[in-house]
Amino acid sequence: MGIVVRAADKLGAVRSPDGKGTGADAWGGAAEAHKPDLIERAIGMGGPQAETVNGEGQVVSGSRPAVQAQPEPDRTLAARRNPPILEIQKQWLRQQNFITPDDERTPIGEGFRRIKRRILANVTDPAGNLVMVTSALQGEGKTFCAVNLAISIAMEVDRTVLLVDADTARPNVLPALGLQPGLPGLMDVLVDRSIDVADVVRQTSIEKLSILPAGTPNRLATEMLASEAMRTLIRELGERYDDRIVIFDSPPLLAASEAVALAAHMSQIVVVVAAEQTTEVALKDALSRLEGCKHVGLLLNKGQDPGADSGYGYGYGYG
Repeated sequence: MGIVVRAADKLGAVRSPDGKGTGADAWGGAAEAHKPDLIERAIGMGGPQAETVNGEGQVVSGSRPAVQAQPEPDRTLAARRNPPILEIQKQWLRQQNFITPDDERTPIGEGFRRIKRRILANVTDPAGNLVMVTSALQGEGKTFCAVNLAISIAMEVDRTVLLVDADTARPNVLPALGLQPGLPGLMDVLVDRSIDVADVVRQTSIEKLSILPAGTPNRLATEMLASEAMRTLIRELGERYDDRIVIFDSPPLLAASEAVALAAHMSQIVVVVAAEQTTEVALKDALSRLEGCKHVGLLLNKGQDPGADSGYGYGYGYG
């Protein structure tokens, strides 16, 4: 049984998918200094996640429908200055159990409303609007949570959102939204100084939501994400608009060194943990790599709500 299930008693009545109650607190020992208090509970509907998992939270292959066809990117300067809007299909969002801005209130929508309130409460100055979403390992739902969090914040009256795909080795934001991958983005800006970040940030059909794709893979991604150029770029992204929240979909902490390099630039870090999947050892190891980060929160994913026929719990809190 994963640590998040045993810690879920702090969220209230969230239970694991097998219907058993939660156990005692599994934190302690050397990890005590990094123990985030799980202080918020929200319930959302479960379903296929952006990282190719089925409704039971199991990693599967070939479960993603074909992505929406997009024209081959034109890399000329004129095309970069006026890129077309990325059309995100509402039907696709519903099929993938993402939040749809104009739908009626849903359990998953309410869940992420509660989560974003915690995050927005920590945005006390322009430097507090940089949020990294990560996990210990692959398949725990980090992209699914990053996308839903971005859409939920985009629904705010006085906020805009930039969703950055910083998982440069396995970029998944565009496919998760039913869009063609391979667009120029983050790595292209870091490699080619002639490309301005405004040239590759793409507006979407969801009002107030923009996307910065991962761009062209690079073998020196870790070094580039830790570079002064990246620090300058992040500062520009965070300070260009006063109302902007920047969400980075990061690589898993235990799977790629890029995540730790990226974390050094962040003001808030959200670690997605999957009920009945994330182990205590993996989670403690992941959190130990975030020493020195001021705001680190856990987001409980795939914990079933005992009050619903089928649903997953989304609990969140900072420590």
